[in-house]
Amino acid sequence: MAGPRRARQEDGWGLGASLVVTLVLLLLAVGALLLTRASVQSRVMERSVDLQEVGLLGRAFSDKVSLANSALLAGGQSLSRDTAQARRRFLNTAERLAARLTTPEDEALVWEIRAAEQEHEVALRWLVNAGTPQEQGRARERLAHTHRHVREAQAQLERRVQARLALENQSAARVDRWETALLLLASLLGLAVAAALAWVLHRRLHPLRREAAASAHRFQALVEGVRDYALVLLDTRGRVASWNPGAERIKGWSEAEILGRPISIFYTSEDAATGRPERDLSRALQEERLRTEGWRQRKDGSRFWAEVSITALRDVDGQPQGFTVVTRDITEQRRTERMQELLAEAGRVFHQSLNPDLTAAEVARLLVPEVADGCILYLLTPAGELRPRAVTHVQPEREASLWEALRRFPPRAGMPPVVWEVMRTGRSRMDVEVETGDLAASAETEEHRVLIERVAIGSSMVVPLRAGSETLGAFVLLTARGHRRFTQADQVLVEELAGRAALALENTRLLREAREAVDLIAVTAHDLGNPLHALQLLLSKVQRAQAAGRDQDVRQGLVAARGQAQRLGQLLHNLLDLSRLSSGKRLLDAAPMDLGELAREVVERFAEAAAEAGCDLKLEVEDGQVGQWDRVRLDRVVTNLLSNALKFGRGHPVTVSVSALDGEHSRLRVRDEGVGIPQEAQRRVFERFERERAARTQAGYGLGLYIARQLVEAHGGVIHVESAPGCGATFTVDLPRMPRQVEEPRVTEPQPLSQ
Repeated sequence: MAGPRRARQEDGWGLGASLVVTLVLLLLAVGALLLTRASVQSRVMERSVDLQEVGLLGRAFSDKVSLANSALLAGGQSLSRDTAQARRRFLNTAERLAARLTTPEDEALVWEIRAAEQEHEVALRWLVNAGTPQEQGRARERLAHTHRHVREAQAQLERRVQARLALENQSAARVDRWETALLLLASLLGLAVAAALAWVLHRRLHPLRREAAASAHRFQALVEGVRDYALVLLDTRGRVASWNPGAERIKGWSEAEILGRPISIFYTSEDAATGRPERDLSRALQEERLRTEGWRQRKDGSRFWAEVSITALRDVDGQPQGFTVVTRDITEQRRTERMQELLAEAGRVFHQSLNPDLTAAEVARLLVPEVADGCILYLLTPAGELRPRAVTHVQPEREASLWEALRRFPPRAGMPPVVWEVMRTGRSRMDVEVETGDLAASAETEEHRVLIERVAIGSSMVVPLRAGSETLGAFVLLTARGHRRFTQADQVLVEELAGRAALALENTRLLREAREAVDLIAVTAHDLGNPLHALQLLLSKVQRAQAAGRDQDVRQGLVAARGQAQRLGQLLHNLLDLSRLSSGKRLLDAAPMDLGELAREVVERFAEAAAEAGCDLKLEVEDGQVGQWDRVRLDRVVTNLLSNALKFGRGHPVTVSVSALDGEHSRLRVRDEGVGIPQEAQRRVFERFERERAARTQAGYGLGLYIARQLVEAHGGVIHVESAPGCGATFTVDLPRMPRQVEEPRVTEPQPLSQ
């Protein structure tokens, strides 16, 4: 009996010893796992701090670049002083990173970033001291290269830190799963062992769990303290599962509002409609990590340019667990970079283009959509009126509304008042927030108000185009309501661009005038010589006929000589008017006169010329067309139009008519049934040295219609042509009976607008 009892006792002691050993081993395993978990959490926190330091390094460099750009725009004298503090922050952050990062590759990247930043600093000094455009170009290329070098090295370092942070997170997940498995295994040892194990675990794990909770709390505090990055955790369906305060600051939603919402809410409506959010998540699953930039949308509907990193989270079996999304607002950084690119592009356009229309369109294209959503470029005419030269908008339907508003309600004296005020003072005006009531008050009619509201203006800026002391026009820039708002940096950029545009337009005008002057001298010498030579021959013929007693030949010769003399006189009058227009002298000496009576005098004067041309000259006059006009200048207009009609309508009827357009305007029409003008040429016939139809084979040098247009606009009127090849041409002049007093133009005429 003693033997079996002893055996059972020994078996019991053996079982107990086995249980104790098993319990000890389990306790040791659990304790090791808990310690490993705390260590992993600590490493995760260290990697997060590393990531934050990398972000601080990038922001310090961005601040330095922004301040350097501002200093360069101001001349560069204060470059060192303005960028000193940002550069110290950059160097201090780089030193902290070098001390924190332990791998040789990371330390090498940190030193590479510092070296690239030093090259960037040298490039800045070189740019400031560059004297010639070639040196400035090379300096800018070197500056852009070093900027990219810093950004690329920083991005590479950030990727390495993020990769290690993702690995630490996966390690933490694996430790948690092993801990759970061991706890379940230990619970199967029985109530006694479970009680003992629970007691031991309570004694052993409570301090560790308290430390782990404290560590987790510190990690959460660290994540919540990152305010320059939006850190978002998505579930496998792409819905928000976690949201940090940085995300709330950048995007506007609180955590309670956004949890459970899809990722598509952060994209613009255009991108969401095309399925881009789903494509980005799919690419992140395929590539593990997706880095992209683009427009994102805040809660209030405003947009910002974001740098986004989407990382797919997987378990140990490779199954998707969700996504982490790190977003940074880089709108100002991108705007600063684009500012330099825009100025460089503008310089290229201004140096290459000699066409004012093309220059105006290119300037509008440069500003939209980089700086504004819409742009209107106004230029002054010789009559002192504002005319829209270029209109563009990011949305075609709103661009159409702008054009319709300008066509149906064109600018007039004092309207729009903001633009005229900027033109008068030469100072820009920026309205960060445009009130709807102010827009409605500026509308002339209800239809005008509806057209303005279609554009949905949220912010506006008016910048004058000044070349020296002269104001050539103004930029009107618009942003869409709820999209973005203008800043002081935008105003500085547009003012710089406007100054360059004004100088380019002025240089283009001077160059064209110089070329036209050379052409004018050559053509004038030729065209003055022709009638002079003809006049000499006619006088010789008259002299011989008189000596021979042929009175009929004498009379015919004198009539022909008088025609040549009239042609010479018209040529000289046109040249005199052209000289006055080019010098900016006031042309008008207005007094009450009858337009019908003037037309009758000119028709009578051209009766013989019409008979020689085989034209049936008709006059249709409505009585009472009296207005305040310059008789001599309008005589020149009618003379040039009628002379033009007889020249190109030879052998066909020519009709001159005067009638009332409305209660305040009179209309003059000159119609011929000659060769006509092609549609593509009609917009150019009112420019200098333009001779369309069969004009290239006719006498003259293309000044008549140009001078007629300038004189009509000086009266506050308009002139246009209606024609088709083979169907003749009708020139129509609409004149206000009481023209407004126009100040003498401050500039030497911009190129005329196309009608």
